[in-house]
Amino acid sequence: MLQYILKRVVLMVPTFLFITIVVFAIINIAPGRPSQSMGASGSENADQSANAREGLRLFKEQYYLDRPILLNFRFMLDRDDVADELEIIARNIGGSIAGETEALSVGATTAAVVGQVINARYAELTGLVTDSEQPEAAVEEARRELAGLSLVTVDAFRPPRPAQGDVFAAEERVENWGHVIVPQLIELASGYVALTSPDRSASSRAMAADLGLDPAATTAGVSVTFNGAGWIVDGALTAKVRFLAVQRLSVAARQPLVLRPGVTPTDAEREQNAIVVRGNARVTSMVYPITADAAEQAAVLAQWNEWYVEAQSRYERSTWGNVGMLFLETRFARYASNLARLDFGTSLRYNRPVMSVIGDHWKYSIFLSIASLILSYIIAVPIGVLAAVKQNQFADRGVGLFLFVLYSLPSFFAATLLQTWATSASDVLPLFPVSGFMGVNPLEVTTWQMLVDITWHMVLPTICLTYGSLAVLSRYARTGLLDVIRSDYIRTARAKGLSEFMVIAKHAVRNGMIPILTLLGTTLPVLIGGSIIIEYIFNIDGMGKLMLTAINYRDYNIIMGVLLISSVLTLVGILISDISYALVDPRISFD
Repeated sequence: MLQYILKRVVLMVPTFLFITIVVFAIINIAPGRPSQSMGASGSENADQSANAREGLRLFKEQYYLDRPILLNFRFMLDRDDVADELEIIARNIGGSIAGETEALSVGATTAAVVGQVINARYAELTGLVTDSEQPEAAVEEARRELAGLSLVTVDAFRPPRPAQGDVFAAEERVENWGHVIVPQLIELASGYVALTSPDRSASSRAMAADLGLDPAATTAGVSVTFNGAGWIVDGALTAKVRFLAVQRLSVAARQPLVLRPGVTPTDAEREQNAIVVRGNARVTSMVYPITADAAEQAAVLAQWNEWYVEAQSRYERSTWGNVGMLFLETRFARYASNLARLDFGTSLRYNRPVMSVIGDHWKYSIFLSIASLILSYIIAVPIGVLAAVKQNQFADRGVGLFLFVLYSLPSFFAATLLQTWATSASDVLPLFPVSGFMGVNPLEVTTWQMLVDITWHMVLPTICLTYGSLAVLSRYARTGLLDVIRSDYIRTARAKGLSEFMVIAKHAVRNGMIPILTLLGTTLPVLIGGSIIIEYIFNIDGMGKLMLTAINYRDYNIIMGVLLISSVLTLVGILISDISYALVDPRISFD
């Protein structure tokens, strides 16, 4: 027996690891993201929207939600990758650069004039058709000619704007790349130049040094030669991308604080955090408005270049550093390292350790689940034994029919009826509380009074959780006992003159309980799972309600913690079921 138990425990380890990977994968590929309500909703003003986005960024950074799931290839990002995303964002910014609005206005005026010239004949014929004083023959001829013409719309040139989905995706990627792209952002902020062909049919990019230009003098309309072709500097896009690079630098260059949820920082950690706060304040201040002149931009860029000389060593990566980023700077690596220390992380919703949150809610569900489990077995097993002994009689068919009628009633329907008719809110049978787990202050009553109050509150929820399982458990007990009472040793016991009660109770029931023991092993996860519907209706703050809240808020850590604990209880329950087989049936041996 001991050898069998050890083998099963050893097999539970790879099984549990496989379960953790499956649970992690399913949760992370699910649509949506944690706490989407933290983002800007579109109805706030600019400051509120910026604050909400910054809060969401810090939230993702704290819980590693800005990292890839399994492998992190961000060390392969180059300057062009970052520029691609910044250009998408920049093209969504319109009319902000000095002279850009005026240029667009001139383009609109020119388009209107050209449109009038092209559509002159169309306008003339339209006037003839609508002039009531014209001869009928002239009007008819004008109509025929007008039918062969169409109004030509001439649009002013506008830089193409990307779709909003592409803009949001680009912002998300640049934000998630974080400190990894600081070197690329320094380069782009200092020397990025956007190029367009003379006929505006093509675009490219280069660095000011490669074009032989002074970064501060790369204004719109300057003609340059790049890769053997003639280009014109797109001054508006150049200024916007550089502005965005500086803005992103002021965020990406910040260092994280040393924070451990629920743990008071040491003196050394406080001192380190003070240094980090001062450094973060410095980089946060090194920005300029999009309308800044060349002198103000040059001053800020000089500060960034000076800062990068001091901090460059933090962004230099070795081969081993890249390998470490590939495998270790991911959500799964963080999750696995926490799990190895039996640390399920911190709840995204409650900002507390997961086990602490589960412990606060579990105490409600375990009382309800154990009460329901014990009550269902106490009622169902004797009914199943009676149905087997009285097979095909009224005690079998009549009781079975009644239990299946109960089984067909949804628990939410029964809970609503009981809450309507049998609670203090009802005039029919006002016996029980409407909802809640307890209605008294534990500090003001004795332990006995508190237990009585809890029991009184749990009567209706326990009934709703119990009645549906009676039919299933009783049928399992009936089936298991029917297989046993036809056995030879039962006939032998009767032949010895034992009473029917002794034959059934002492010999048959013990060996007929194997199906019930199988179910008992699989009910252990119910102790941690709770009942979402019943807890919601009766306003019990248990595990079911916690899981519903965690799903709504995409609280990955709570969901994974509950599922993994349920998995462990399932494995332990199956092992207990196997061991109990040998205890109730001497014919079963694992030696």
